[in-house]
Amino acid sequence: MKDITDLQIGKAGEYLVCADLIIAGFIAYPSEQGLPYDLILDIGGKLLKVQVKTTRGAKNIPQRKTDIPAYIFHIGNNGKLNRRKKYNKEHVDLFALVCLKTKNIAYVPFFDCKTTMNFRVPSFRGQYHDEQSIRIKEDVIDLKSKDYSCSDIAKELNMSLSNVYKYSANVSIEQKGTNSGVYFDDFNLSKALTQIK
Repeated sequence: MKDITDLQIGKAGEYLVCADLIIAGFIAYPSEQGLPYDLILDIGGKLLKVQVKTTRGAKNIPQRKTDIPAYIFHIGNNGKLNRRKKYNKEHVDLFALVCLKTKNIAYVPFFDCKTTMNFRVPSFRGQYHDEQSIRIKEDVIDLKSKDYSCSDIAKELNMSLSNVYKYSANVSIEQKGTNSGVYFDDFNLSKALTQIK
């Protein structure tokens, strides 16, 4: 896929979304060139403007110990040379975000989009740092409930004593924020259409 130009990648994403919408039972067709949206989706006479953003595949984001993969979409990039244009609700109703490598599509209503969106890769579910921390905390709490001492827990789980104290504290370790723990496959078409209606 390295030899395919960005323009071809974008077109492939548009055709993939159009096919996905048609297979789902809707009427969909490409828009004219130069418009701020790529496709028209006809839902029982109601026309929705769909903007397609395509990535080749996941990119690695640095983490504490190892890099993690994420799908990254720059929603503000539009037109030639990726000059920044701001989409507004008159231009777009729905964003279709495509990972061309896996041929997966996430559908996000206009009002839920940010300028840059990062999504976790579904095949790496459970391997992200915060998810591992939740699992470790559960293991520590379980061993504490069985009357293990902190030093025994450290040996059992092969971790430092200070981390055992951290994980055994009565404090939530879940991350806060809108981009925390968002998986690409959580954004399906039916959910997006329900939000738009």
